[in-house]
Amino acid sequence: MTQTKIAQMINPEVMADMVSAKLPKMIKFTPLAYVERALVGQPGTTITVPKWEYSGDAKEIAEGVAIEPDQLTTAKSTMTIKKAGKGIELTDEAVLSGHGDPLGQATHQIALAIANKIDNDLAAVAATATQFIAEDPTLVANIDKALEVFEDEDDARYVAIINPKDAIKLKSDAGKNWLAGSEIGADVVVSGTFGEVSGVQIVRSKKVDKGKGFLVKISADETDTDDVTKYGAFVINLKREVVIETDRDILKKTTVITGDEHYGVYLYDPTKVVKFGGNG
Repeated sequence: MTQTKIAQMINPEVMADMVSAKLPKMIKFTPLAYVERALVGQPGTTITVPKWEYSGDAKEIAEGVAIEPDQLTTAKSTMTIKKAGKGIELTDEAVLSGHGDPLGQATHQIALAIANKIDNDLAAVAATATQFIAEDPTLVANIDKALEVFEDEDDARYVAIINPKDAIKLKSDAGKNWLAGSEIGADVVVSGTFGEVSGVQIVRSKKVDKGKGFLVKISADETDTDDVTKYGAFVINLKREVVIETDRDILKKTTVITGDEHYGVYLYDPTKVVKFGGNG
């Protein structure tokens, strides 16, 4: 009789493909960022990130007067590649019992854990933005004040990431002007959006403290290949696809499954973020 072995049931390559496929969808803040994969296979852990600076408005030129050229310059920032990892230990009994799907659950939890770490880092880099208002995001007037910082003339979409307790207060203050998340429909930027007020979609997250949070301007055309619009406020750089490895503990008769992702996140355009609650 052929014996079923744990090694035959656990396929790290299949699990790695599953986690890699799940990861971008499980990162809640992915719609606020551009996911870059250009560094896959490239050496180094610190990357210099350039961004074009605006050279200024055109000037009126009198007849016969030469145009004085401006220099096209870039601002630079650095991003450090990190490694996020998660491990799950399964007993042989759990794998062989047939109760539920322990391997599927392990795959899901590894992907979820890495996604949550990347979301945490995105919230952290958002806190480094230089534009801010002193007020918290609990009043519609404060949402409007944050919008004023952008001084936009063109159409754009906006998402505010705020603490769930602040979101409840904001909804109460908005009253009849509150648009429920279920009513936004296809225009929803982030899955699970709580609602909308003043044209700003409100997303609840415990990753930001009460009284804090940030308002993000979304690129008008995320499908554009031009750096100006494709990158938006944030960039998530996935340097390597998720790697899943397994190891046996022959004394305990368990299998340890680990997954890790090499990645980096950075604030590409600080002018597209406004923080609530001051500059702290």
